[in-house]
Amino acid sequence: MDLDKILNINNNLIKRSFSILFLIPVYFFSVFSDSYLSILIILLTSLILSYEWFKITQKHTEKENIILFSVLISLTLFLSTITNFFFSLILTIIFSIIILSIIFLKKFNYKNLSWLFYGFIYITIPLIIFFKLKEIENGKYILLWLLVIICSTDIFSYIFGKLIKGPKIFPKLSPSKTYSGTFLGIIIGTFFGILFSLHYLNLENKYLIFFFPLLISISGLFGDLFISKVKRTFKVKNSGRILPGHGGLLDRYDSISFGLIALFFIQYFL
Repeated sequence: MDLDKILNINNNLIKRSFSILFLIPVYFFSVFSDSYLSILIILLTSLILSYEWFKITQKHTEKENIILFSVLISLTLFLSTITNFFFSLILTIIFSIIILSIIFLKKFNYKNLSWLFYGFIYITIPLIIFFKLKEIENGKYILLWLLVIICSTDIFSYIFGKLIKGPKIFPKLSPSKTYSGTFLGIIIGTFFGILFSLHYLNLENKYLIFFFPLLISISGLFGDLFISKVKRTFKVKNSGRILPGHGGLLDRYDSISFGLIALFFIQYFL
């Protein structure tokens, strides 16, 4: 490896590290604070995610249309904070189908309308789960558990992928992912998840202690691949530029989103 490549990897790693150091305290505050500010942070996050999704999937990006799409998602999330979980899901489906299909289709005649539907579901459902998990017993530690697993999986996948290299595991979807980085990242992410669950979560079943962190780590991988598929479909390299070394917020939300969905099912066994 020549000097330019080494410097480029180190520079990118530094940028990624600064982005993670910024995001982790924000996530901590959003999880452990019950203030209106924590809700506002999630709503602002949804606005950014909505904007990035719209820009990727739609050719016509007039400001008023992006604003409408983003506001509808944020409104759905806000209403979810004052309603129960299942009503929130029903509300999401109603908004995504009726409003997106009728208003956008008739008034704006958008192509790729189905991708707006997918985006509405993809952004709202995991964040609704986030809000609802905060409300249950031990929910905040469960959300912290998710962060530990996803972050450690992502960081060590990147590090070992760059150090060991080797064959690509998903060359068409994610050309940078290698077998070595992917599997070692999942193993280490699962290991940290097991350590966390032993200290902070009351799991009596030893099999679940090993299985749940593995499931979350793999779910995060599928979330990453999902956004990679979306970006490849629309020939976009990054979802945005807001996070140095990562790209857009969607590029960080990908693993967390699928991890939250996995947590939704896991919490019934905790």
